[in-house]
Amino acid sequence: MTTNRTTRHRPLRRPANRPLPKYRSTTIQKALDVLRLFAESSTLSFSEIRDHLRLNKSTLFRVLFTLETNQFLARDGDGKYRLGLNIFILGNSFSRESVIKRVGTPHLQALSGKLGMTVQVGILEGNSVVILQKIDPPSSIRMFSRVGAVVPAHCTGQGKTLLAYSPRDRVEEIIGAHGLTRYTPHTITTTNGLFAELQAIRDRGYTVDDSEHEKHIRCVAVPVLNEQGGIEAALSITGLVMDFPDDETVARHAAMLQEIAQKIRRELKFC
Repeated sequence: MTTNRTTRHRPLRRPANRPLPKYRSTTIQKALDVLRLFAESSTLSFSEIRDHLRLNKSTLFRVLFTLETNQFLARDGDGKYRLGLNIFILGNSFSRESVIKRVGTPHLQALSGKLGMTVQVGILEGNSVVILQKIDPPSSIRMFSRVGAVVPAHCTGQGKTLLAYSPRDRVEEIIGAHGLTRYTPHTITTTNGLFAELQAIRDRGYTVDDSEHEKHIRCVAVPVLNEQGGIEAALSITGLVMDFPDDETVARHAAMLQEIAQKIRRELKFC
């Protein structure tokens, strides 16, 4: 939907159980009114929001600043506002990604228990890679990652998988937003090097993070593709370098993940 709409939003109906006006916080109400605008427009400028809500500039600035600081809103390269990461986290239980999480979790729990290794599910949210699910077996070394955390796209198994199956201009946008920071001596830090890696991932059908984000950690990841062949999520197995001593072991773990990815696709009618 276009973002240059000039039509005023219709007044919102008051819920039947809405508290009496004396209990209402006008500041919170203004913030909620701002967020409701994004039900119809994916991005809005400051002036568009002001025109819709008829708030004065200083009041609106404070509301938007607070929402952005708390990651309920974010701004793109043009300075327009869009919904932020914390909206995703709060609304996660109703999203398509949450269905992937619900369907995939039992399979991944079984795999984690079988291998004694950490398994994760990651998605692209805006220009960031967000961990949707993480399962640690009791005996596993603990990774720094956690559910809801943002991880780099260019040097993690999940991230490179998500980039590999995304359009080139989308990848360039993500690189432009976050850069190619070096985390270890193995991190890919050039655009040409990264695009060559993404092509190699597509050719073999799985990703390897060879201690590119954390030293002594190796990760294998595969995509979950939708019915159009687009990327919905990435599944990964993470362990110590010694857990993946050779290419044969890496390929065997990748095959286990690919089997789970296919089960998820079938259950969600993606294939």
